[in-house]
Amino acid sequence: MRLREGARIAVIGAGPAGLVAAKHALQAGFDVTVFEASDTVGGQWHTAAPHSGVWPGMHTNTSRAMTAFSDFPAPDDHPLHPAAEQIHRYLVSYADAFGVSGRIRFGAPVMDVRPGWTVDGEPFEAVVVASGRFRKPWLPPIADRFRGDVIPAFDYPGAEPFRDRVTLVYGNGVSGLEVASDLAPHTRVVSAFRKPRYVIEKLVDGVSSDWQWYTLFGALERRMLPPDEWGRRQRERVLRVAGDPADFGAPEPDENLLVAGLSLCQNYLRHIRDGNIVCAPGIASIDGRLVTFSDGSTHTVDAMVCATGYDVDLPYLSRDVHGLLGPDLALYQRTFHPDLPGLGVIGQFLAQGPYFPLLELQARWIAGVWSGEVALPPQPAMRQVIAQPRPPVDAHNALALTLSEELGVAPAPLDWPDLTEPLLFGPLLPPRYRLAGPGSMPGAGALFARQLEASPRAPVDPLDVEALRRFGWSALAAKVAEPDAAAAASAAQPS
Repeated sequence: MRLREGARIAVIGAGPAGLVAAKHALQAGFDVTVFEASDTVGGQWHTAAPHSGVWPGMHTNTSRAMTAFSDFPAPDDHPLHPAAEQIHRYLVSYADAFGVSGRIRFGAPVMDVRPGWTVDGEPFEAVVVASGRFRKPWLPPIADRFRGDVIPAFDYPGAEPFRDRVTLVYGNGVSGLEVASDLAPHTRVVSAFRKPRYVIEKLVDGVSSDWQWYTLFGALERRMLPPDEWGRRQRERVLRVAGDPADFGAPEPDENLLVAGLSLCQNYLRHIRDGNIVCAPGIASIDGRLVTFSDGSTHTVDAMVCATGYDVDLPYLSRDVHGLLGPDLALYQRTFHPDLPGLGVIGQFLAQGPYFPLLELQARWIAGVWSGEVALPPQPAMRQVIAQPRPPVDAHNALALTLSEELGVAPAPLDWPDLTEPLLFGPLLPPRYRLAGPGSMPGAGALFARQLEASPRAPVDPLDVEALRRFGWSALAAKVAEPDAAAAASAAQPS
């Protein structure tokens, strides 16, 4: 759906998703209005806002370069894993730098969005849903039986209120592990979960895990290998990097990483090893403060933090829109619906790894489609993709590859001789999506190379080079096997 130049577009939310959506819509020539319920930008990263689930002092588990947008790098004085307040200041600066701040209506919660399109009765030609995925915590019904203090991880205020109180943290996604690790130095922690997961630290040998774990090669390998074989190979990588959770005293996960799942946390396994965290399986019953687990073991606890996920929460969408999207948001590549032209959705997915680059790719794609620079597939093709099973959680590299291909900005590694190896095996640094295609940016190669120099990287595994040959990519294999393949030129240019 192509919109006229100057078309009025509403963006709902002024967190990272809304800001990057507004910025690219403005650059595409649209008249943008951003609706924000709170009094400042930042979404979850505005920790003082009631809608924020980020506790003061929390640091990202993704690296500085990957928690930023492609044309607005994070400040050099940010640590490798910035604090929440630093991310908030970055987002304020981003909004100011690109003229988004003057387009925001603060204190403007949206109550009703209808096709046509209207926002609380005000007419627009298109709407971007960017109000965040982590707004409505889901609590297991069994938590109602607990007679101590119960909160969702969303409301976790920091460790002090739990000091010297036995605390049960239920759930072992990223939030559950971060809360358990934050509590561990101050109180006895019981970490309970139904399915053991593999855990990698966010910093391994001085290198951020999102630099090692989420690569283009990894995404391509996942496409090429049968799921079971890919899951086994990923498990082998995890064991090499992080070790077996069972060696730390945690329960043994399934041998297939696709079945077990993966979480990221710096000190969780170490706290288990040191006796600061005790693991337990899923909850079977609760009687007052006595919790019985599925293996028959029991713990008497004083407080319970539920890190059990979030419901999709878009109450402002009209009933007919919800009817088309369904409870799980049936969208083409997490972004569009063929029967809802003029609606773009950003950030309504769960992902392993960094979010900022994915949000930016969605924002650029929406702006590109509405400006006519990028074409969507025919509606039957979109419906066919929507009808296919979708993973409950997207791997960052897999979704980034899909979105960059849709937008036409996925760089071909062999087109960049000085960057071939890092484009394939290195981190998915945001400037890579500015090398070619719509929105390409002069100097993107140099910026990518400069960011690459900020951290050491592990050498390419010879088994991965052999896998390239196995997949039929002999030219790539030969290039990355060259002695100087890892060198990135300071001012790289395509061939």
